[in-house]
Amino acid sequence: MSRHSVLKRRECKLHYCCSSCASSRQMSCKKWLLVCLLVPGTALLLYLSLTKGEAAQRYPLQKQQITDTPIEEEPGLYHVAYPREYKFIIDQPKICEEQKPFIVVMVPVPPGDTDARNSIRMTWGREKVVEDKVVVVLFIMGLNSENDEGTLQERLRNESRQYNDLLQSNFLDSYRNLTIKTMVMMEWLSTNCQQASFAMKVDADVLLNMNNLINMLVSLNPVPTNYMTGLVWYASPVIRNPFNKFFLPHDVYPKDTFPPYPLGMCYIISLDLPQKFIQESKHIRPIYIEDAYLGMCLERLGIVPTKPPNMEQFVVALTQYNRCYYSGLIAILTASTNQMSSFWADIHLTNSPC
Repeated sequence: MSRHSVLKRRECKLHYCCSSCASSRQMSCKKWLLVCLLVPGTALLLYLSLTKGEAAQRYPLQKQQITDTPIEEEPGLYHVAYPREYKFIIDQPKICEEQKPFIVVMVPVPPGDTDARNSIRMTWGREKVVEDKVVVVLFIMGLNSENDEGTLQERLRNESRQYNDLLQSNFLDSYRNLTIKTMVMMEWLSTNCQQASFAMKVDADVLLNMNNLINMLVSLNPVPTNYMTGLVWYASPVIRNPFNKFFLPHDVYPKDTFPPYPLGMCYIISLDLPQKFIQESKHIRPIYIEDAYLGMCLERLGIVPTKPPNMEQFVVALTQYNRCYYSGLIAILTASTNQMSSFWADIHLTNSPC
């Protein structure tokens, strides 16, 4: 339910309660008003808690986050060990040196999700030069947890030979290991891609408009340092509900709110930050919520993420599709890679989307 819908319901219920007061003396108008104010007011508070808390941690409007039973507190469930001993088994170590990109876009994706990778290769990932700026798109993954590991690895090696865009490290690829995947990504960027001006992390189901992205980054000339931007969330509450997917106990993270951080769906960093993240991670206990963890690293570095020039170009909640509106965005979280592909194709159907 949107905030507008919540407020509209509140207005309608107040109107109804005044009508009831006039027509009936069984309950006083004050009691009606109290009920009418408390119920929608509570709904509004719950809504705000959802949007600022849970959405900030993994966009719950897209996915169900509440479970019927409390999440079991297994050892290490919320604290993610990061031993810094992982190695790349599929790599592109010379790609930045050879192509000298303006921006390298990193897409975390499970090893078995070939469809997502192909969807991006056929849409926004096919744009290699935008406004005279070279763009490199790479897919980063860990090891598959299924039994067909040997067969899948052979397919991945063939895919890598065909496209030269896969990065695979030897950690187990899972939701709980997203922070490990993020830090391994930072290791690769720090070691292999100092030639670029910017790096970007983007989820596979995000619709990306390369032209708008490059235009935004070019406007930042000269290239900034200590720069991280995206859809920035401030004072995002730490979820203490044990039935919630993003529950964190106090002994893992004692503060009530997280430091500012851009949502993990899509963020952009200057290339001086990966090494700084790696250094600070030695002093901060990692948590499994990877975007919030980067916010914790930024806080220790004394860096506040920067709002983009136009925050409205980064969108989490899906709205009714409109070609003109969508063509003006930089990144929007879609319901699926199929929907992302469909939107991209329609936007590029004509040179004049509006």
